[in-house]
Amino acid sequence: MKSLTKEVFLIAAITAVGVAYSIFSGQAPAPWVEAELEAGEIRQVDARVLNPIWIDARSETDFDSAHVDGALLLNESNWDSGIFDLMGAWLGAPRPIVIYCASESCDTSKRIAERLRAELPDAEVYSLHGGWQP
Repeated sequence: MKSLTKEVFLIAAITAVGVAYSIFSGQAPAPWVEAELEAGEIRQVDARVLNPIWIDARSETDFDSAHVDGALLLNESNWDSGIFDLMGAWLGAPRPIVIYCASESCDTSKRIAERLRAELPDAEVYSLHGGWQP
C-alpha cells in the first residue's frame, strides 16, 4: 500500500510539473484565460446581446437537424439562394450578422463572413468564436 501511495504521488507530481511547464512556457493556454478573438470574431454571449441575423454555414443536413432559432442557411453550396434570404432579412431591418458553423476548427463561418463583408460592405458581419453546438 505504501508503494502504491508513492507511485500515485509521483505520477501526480510529474503531471503537475508538465502542466505548469506547458502553461508558463506558453505551449498551452492557461485554463482560466479566455482565448483571444481573431479579427471579425464574436463570442456567443456578446452576439446574443446584439440581436443579430444568425447565419448557419453548416450543411443543409445539420441545419435541418438543429439550428439557432430564426437562423438562415447560407453556405458555399447554397450561396445563390441563401443570399436572397439574407438580403430580404437584412434590408428589411439592418442589424449585425453572425455566422456560425459546427466547431472552433471549422473555417466555413470565417469564409462566409469574408465573402459577406465583400458583398455587403455596410453590414456589421461577425463569425462566431468556437462554433455552435446544438
